[in-house]
Amino acid sequence: MVSLDELVEKAIQSTLFTAPVLGPHLERFLAEETEHLRRLAKDALSQGIEHIYWVGSGNSWVNLYSGKYLLDRFSDLPSDCLTSYEFVWRNPRRLNEKSWVILASFSGSTEDTVVALRHAKSRGAHTVAIVNQRDCLMGREADEVIAYNSKALYILPLAAAYIFSLEIARLRNKAEVEPILAGLKNLPPLLSRQFIDEKAPALALAQQFSQDELFYVLASGPLYGLGYKFGFTVFMENMRLHGVFMDATEFRHGPAEMLARHQPAMVVLKGTDESRPLVERVCQIAQTHGARLIVYDLANYGDVHPLLAPFALMIPLQWFAVYSALLRGITDLDERVLMGRGIMGKGAGITWP
Repeated sequence: MVSLDELVEKAIQSTLFTAPVLGPHLERFLAEETEHLRRLAKDALSQGIEHIYWVGSGNSWVNLYSGKYLLDRFSDLPSDCLTSYEFVWRNPRRLNEKSWVILASFSGSTEDTVVALRHAKSRGAHTVAIVNQRDCLMGREADEVIAYNSKALYILPLAAAYIFSLEIARLRNKAEVEPILAGLKNLPPLLSRQFIDEKAPALALAQQFSQDELFYVLASGPLYGLGYKFGFTVFMENMRLHGVFMDATEFRHGPAEMLARHQPAMVVLKGTDESRPLVERVCQIAQTHGARLIVYDLANYGDVHPLLAPFALMIPLQWFAVYSALLRGITDLDERVLMGRGIMGKGAGITWP
């Protein structure tokens, strides 16, 4: 019989389990791509850009969400973050030659996002593809390519969105973004330590919640995207159970009434930004009524800038998801039942979903 330790060693080699490489690969990406992304930001402003669209599907949508969050917070440059087909169907009036469309896809051949890329080009927009490998369908068709060459399909596109958006703000004399950019450079050692330190706590939590088949995931502010990723695209996709994500503040507006009859498992992401007090109130309400909480708190990870929270809470969550999958008998973390089998994707060169 294969031991849990042996399964973990196999998991480390999987595409899904990115935690083992996040520290070194983020360090490499920052060294190789920061200047490229700064140049893109400068080019965008010099071309008189009027609107940015962040476009992707699933995981590759939420790692762009922070781009809009940061642009909204630190600049007056309008932007939208849309899922790929919604971008096409909505067909924004502002989509034209003064628009930049930044699209993300790990494979570079996701049906939804290939369609969105071609739609953007048909409207004269400048397109930037964030993909794993340059020589992919989207890499060949986009005007600009950021290839990260890593299985770190969430953290590295996230870093790209951060650098580009913060550089837009910096070039517009928003000095308050400098500490965030500096803090980004300090993250790789933290991520490397987390891969070691978070292993044992994650196993204990996974064992404690091994019989649960439904997890509510709550997050707000800069952690919204990471919460969405795990609530929808990890817990259901990789652990094969029911997952629900909601903005933590919205739990009070209706969903809390469920506590009168149920004591659910809830995963709460707590930042150190302005959303923290309200997230803490939600935790207190849930615990008072018997909910069983797993709380990931940015305050436990040292002096990390509040807006860098998604980077710091990724590995603890992923260790929990990996152990939870293994304990449920899912031993091949890269195997899919429907995705990547040509069942749900259509089109020449399309491989996903």
